[in-house]
Amino acid sequence: MTESEFPGILQLRATPGILRSLTAALTGDEAAWKPASGRWSVLEALGHLRHVELGGFRGRLERIFAEDNPTLPPYDPDEFAAAGLYGGRTLASALDEFEAERARSLAFLETVPAERINRSAAHGELGPITASNLLHEWPLHDLGHVRQVAELVRAVKYYPHIGAWQKFYTLNP
Repeated sequence: MTESEFPGILQLRATPGILRSLTAALTGDEAAWKPASGRWSVLEALGHLRHVELGGFRGRLERIFAEDNPTLPPYDPDEFAAAGLYGGRTLASALDEFEAERARSLAFLETVPAERINRSAAHGELGPITASNLLHEWPLHDLGHVRQVAELVRAVKYYPHIGAWQKFYTLNP
């Protein structure tokens, strides 16, 4: 699949570098900081991206392309986060692991003929979906977590130090 056949591939290629840039100034403690109970840290967001890369995106697409109308199980990120699958890494290793999984995904996508994007599946929670739906959800999902990481960086790295300007900002990390 090429960029003209799937423009979202440009976002998929860009996301690891964007995340590296956003997190470049963080300390280990800042990367592990959680704004509240039940909310994710930068490390957990990166761990989720690594985990969902295979289980939620590439793995599902592989099944859609290999099987006729497979049933895909729902993916519950809160369950995986509670089980500790998203944490326990350094910032460097979390970024490296996500980037490695993304590289495998991009290599896989390059082998997919464009005419296959209309193949269908049944999602365990959502019902009928197509490969095209999943391919469009993937960069949308990336951007949501880019925004999340940016907001966490704003909240932990800069907001506490802006003094009276806090009056002008409402953060939602």
